[in-house]
Amino acid sequence: MDYQFAQFLEGNGSVGTDVGGKASSLDRLVADGFPVPRAAVITSRAYLSFVAEAGLEPFLKELQHGPLPAADQIAAENSRVEAEFLRGPLSQSLEDEIVSLVAEFLAEAPIAVRSSATAEDTVSASFAGQYETFLGIKTRDEALKAIRRCWASLWSPQVRSYRRREGIDETDLAMAVIIQSMADATWAGVMFTRDPQGSALDMKVEAVPGLGDDLVSGRVTPHGFVIDRRTLSIRARGERAKLEFLEDLARLGLRIEHRAAAPQDIEWAMTRHGLRVLQARPITVSRPLAVHDDGFDTRAAPDDEYTPRGVAEMLPGVVSPLLWSINAPMLEDAFRSLFAAIGLSEIGQGRRIVGRFRGRATLNLSVLREAASSIPGGSGAEVERQYLGRVLEHDDEPVEASGGTGGLVARARAGFRNWRANRVLADEVELIKHAVQGVAHLDIDLSQLPAQRLLRYRSRVRDLAWRIYATEVAASSAAAASYRALEVQVGRWLGEDAGVEWAQRLTSGALAEASVGAGRVNLLRGIYQRHVANTPTLQAALVRGGSAPRDRIEALGSAGIAFLDEVDHCVRAFGAQAVYAGRTWNEDMVGVWSQLSAFAKNVDRAAEDGGDALGELVGLLKRSKRWRFMRIITGQLVDMRLRMLRRMVDEATLYLRCREESKSSLLVLGGAERKVIFEMADRLLASGHINYASDVELFSDGELEQMVQGAEPVFSQELERRRRAFNRARDAGPLPEVFKGDPSAVGRVHVQSGPVMQGWAASPGVVRGRARVLGSLEAGIELEPGEIIVAHSTDPSWTPLFLVAGGIVLEEGGPLSHAAIVAREFGLPAVLNVANAVEAIESGEDLVVDGTAGEVRRIGLPDDANEEVADD
Repeated sequence: MDYQFAQFLEGNGSVGTDVGGKASSLDRLVADGFPVPRAAVITSRAYLSFVAEAGLEPFLKELQHGPLPAADQIAAENSRVEAEFLRGPLSQSLEDEIVSLVAEFLAEAPIAVRSSATAEDTVSASFAGQYETFLGIKTRDEALKAIRRCWASLWSPQVRSYRRREGIDETDLAMAVIIQSMADATWAGVMFTRDPQGSALDMKVEAVPGLGDDLVSGRVTPHGFVIDRRTLSIRARGERAKLEFLEDLARLGLRIEHRAAAPQDIEWAMTRHGLRVLQARPITVSRPLAVHDDGFDTRAAPDDEYTPRGVAEMLPGVVSPLLWSINAPMLEDAFRSLFAAIGLSEIGQGRRIVGRFRGRATLNLSVLREAASSIPGGSGAEVERQYLGRVLEHDDEPVEASGGTGGLVARARAGFRNWRANRVLADEVELIKHAVQGVAHLDIDLSQLPAQRLLRYRSRVRDLAWRIYATEVAASSAAAASYRALEVQVGRWLGEDAGVEWAQRLTSGALAEASVGAGRVNLLRGIYQRHVANTPTLQAALVRGGSAPRDRIEALGSAGIAFLDEVDHCVRAFGAQAVYAGRTWNEDMVGVWSQLSAFAKNVDRAAEDGGDALGELVGLLKRSKRWRFMRIITGQLVDMRLRMLRRMVDEATLYLRCREESKSSLLVLGGAERKVIFEMADRLLASGHINYASDVELFSDGELEQMVQGAEPVFSQELERRRRAFNRARDAGPLPEVFKGDPSAVGRVHVQSGPVMQGWAASPGVVRGRARVLGSLEAGIELEPGEIIVAHSTDPSWTPLFLVAGGIVLEEGGPLSHAAIVAREFGLPAVLNVANAVEAIESGEDLVVDGTAGEVRRIGLPDDANEEVADD
């Protein structure tokens, strides 16, 4: 019989829009000579003809544009859809053709009736298990009913929900139906040619006796096996049957994967005639949690609040999958180690402290508040002040929860634990510095290392990075506590505002070499003094500026070449710019040339000495009548308050130095891991795994390791999806200051558009200059000497711009942030935490930055411009 609405799958070629994804895949398997049971397909034209003749278009339009049912209504909705397809009239010609086709198969054996939708079995959306399949059909009436139910499954509530989640267009959808002879199976199951839950170097097989529908339905627990793709060695999971055909099955699966050029999810059966392939589809990749997600974002805890403050300097901007999978586990562990050291191991169990939303790093503010409130004498409000610069309003109980919990004994115990945890920091930092220097001076040709030795070397480097991360977080905590204690203590004597100002002065100048940015500047300044200061031709080459003056300098002969050699040697030792294993200074030297050009243009800003700030403060206190009166009435022959003050200054400075030195060590070590990443990229380019070296940023750490060993856990479609998600996250801009759940649902806070904008007084002094609004470090090439940097936030890679700027205005940052520390070292007035400064201020505006009062004055703006703009 010549069929108008059906065709046999004989490997002669088929069109996916006619036969659906599953049938098209079967036809290719037949064409490639794989053992597939005899099959035919009732094409999508039959479905479209039935829908038109049955008058179902209005009903389907209602489903397409209507809301999805509630969870408790899904079963009823499914029954309603099936009922429409079961009672719709089937034309006599279409029914005769279907009956004739089914009869050809039933004459030999029972049949399987399988759905084959036109939007099915793609790498990004397989619809596995979403559509209907019916096995063991023995009569024409059973077959006709099964076919109608397959058609109906195209519009089941579960499938509609899946399509909407995946963003799949529902226009022109259709359903074909496969008619296939049933395999007389002794064993059946599924095989994943790349283990979706394990290593991409393994295959995974699940098998059950008899027909595979018992496995799909979950009625029986399958026998599980893992097969090494390279050696075909078989590992059983638990007590499992010994199946002699597994090695043959593995070889069959690898052949199918090779022909399909993608990892496969294969349904198979073992019959008395041998192995049979029932269907094969691409393995579905892991799906994102949201529209803008690349698969690596965090699922928010429903009641927790998150903030990007305090972590954006460690993991700035949109963090690639590679850098996130490397850094986030180490940072999470560092916080957990700190909690354990101070007796708070139980805080936040089962909740992530470090999160990622829209590609950007966050901290779980709720967990940090709980930790602070659990320390006798501590409070959640202090955490909010440290990270946000203010205390939030809470609908429930106040954050100042447990400042006095446990009384004097509990406070003493907590104080002793903190002292014991902090006292070893300086020694730990020194050990780390020497260890990192040893790694940095290793002269290893990574290109000569076999894959396994390269990975072992990386593992040793990473082990040290875990330790440094823990030290940096501990030092940051100790520095924040000691600095705040200094602020509070001086504030008690001279007032709160004076306490803030004196804490800044007392600790500035002490970090000229230790702070990450200032230390690098000083090294380059030394090179400049040795090679350029007395060489006019080199000065002129640097004054001309530009992003790459290397050619001009090389043309100057031996003096230029000697200068470049020392610069290159120095910059290689800098390591990563801002993130462990991230972009290095010698990878992108624009910032280096900006620093050297600033020296040549005489706009160099050396670190401030700070003078004898402690001596000034002591003199001020001694002249205070109240100070002298308190000493007299307490009978102090030796003023113990001065000893306490000196000790507090020493502690704050020590811990700040520990924090900066551990951060610097981490970035230097990050340069060593970056070299390994480059070597991996070179090998993957050579093997054809990737087309561009930069693509490695889109893989996770584990995926990259598997690829170096020969696996291919991520394929081109998924890679492109991640690339688009990364770009969307970058375009979406910074996260809200504080949010619950989806950060995109948080409305903008008010925009300060008046003549005076308030923020934190981060670095004292007053300066007037033109604003330069910078959305990225790369935009800093436009910065002119003396201009005011206005930006969302900065990290250590921005330090070269501080040499040129006249002042700093940021939307984020606290008294111990990178911007605050470097600004104080360079004597730059800075105001941080200025809400919506980037949106309100325009480049070219005339600004006065008062880093003492914490104000930004916009010259020429009328007073009546002080309006608030808010979005709900």
